[in-house]
Amino acid sequence: MSDLIVAQRIPNRQGSDYSPEGYPYKRAYFVNLAERYAIDGRLLGKCIRFCYEDLRLSLNIPSVIKKNGCPELGIPWLLKTYGMDTSNWGKINNYQSLDKPETIHAWLAVVFVECFGKDSSILLNPSVVQKLAKKIVYSLQIIKPESIRIPSDEVVNDLCEVKHSVSFKEYGRPQVESSITWVIDDGKGMLTLSDIHYALKNINQTVSAPYELLWSARTYLSHQDMRAAVLNCATCIEITLKKKISDYFDANHTPNELQEYVFKKADGYAQLVELSKKLKISHIGLPNVQKTVINPRNRVIHGGYVPSYEEATIAYRDTRGLLQFLDVPLFE
Repeated sequence: MSDLIVAQRIPNRQGSDYSPEGYPYKRAYFVNLAERYAIDGRLLGKCIRFCYEDLRLSLNIPSVIKKNGCPELGIPWLLKTYGMDTSNWGKINNYQSLDKPETIHAWLAVVFVECFGKDSSILLNPSVVQKLAKKIVYSLQIIKPESIRIPSDEVVNDLCEVKHSVSFKEYGRPQVESSITWVIDDGKGMLTLSDIHYALKNINQTVSAPYELLWSARTYLSHQDMRAAVLNCATCIEITLKKKISDYFDANHTPNELQEYVFKKADGYAQLVELSKKLKISHIGLPNVQKTVINPRNRVIHGGYVPSYEEATIAYRDTRGLLQFLDVPLFE
């Protein structure tokens, strides 16, 4: 995938004959996202165009439209152009002014993809589009995991919740209580245009091993498996340090036999840190992962310890901070 074109506002189309010049055949796809994603309001109504093989593709993000006087997400020209639409593009949580997109906090649930070709036989099958979309979405999850929101208002980011309870007062009748969950979005961790560009440009690249492990840690954390989350964080850190040392060796043309000997002697976080210091690989400013990640990991391995949710969350946060501080690439 290449030749990314700067995002544009979706054109106000008249009729169903729209296509880039020289590409008369088209096919379109609704891509439903498993989770919703908080997006920068300035993305609303944008069309991101790019080339894929001999095709031209357009990634359309819904804009704000009004139905019965209420603002919703939608693509106004879609039904007239393609004869189809969906009722769940996502939702607008809050805004200061609809005329100021930067103030709109929206969660995206569906995007619309168009494929244009010079010949109808080369237009992409839905299964190919789905495969490409999965790679892009996974990249976005790695790039901006904090943008992920709940998949629907009926599903929360927990395995369970208390919706009703019953209490008794002395000599009183049972009082049924219901909990009300308010959806509050503070606008942090939103997908931006640069995030989408970055994901598209790296669609054929592999996510680096440290960030794969970090993503696994986040997944375990969301499923309340604190042990696995901390173990993945610790492994991520050790792999990162080994890679930094290996890069140093390669830059200094260290023989492979000597590298293998050194790594056999430096097996574990403490030894890797000590080796890094001897090689003048700076650790100044790094999070104290010995305290927040390695020590809990050791307790898990040697004592069957179960970290708390707070401990596992801090371990994830500090591991991610370490990767960012050491400038570990997202893709290989």
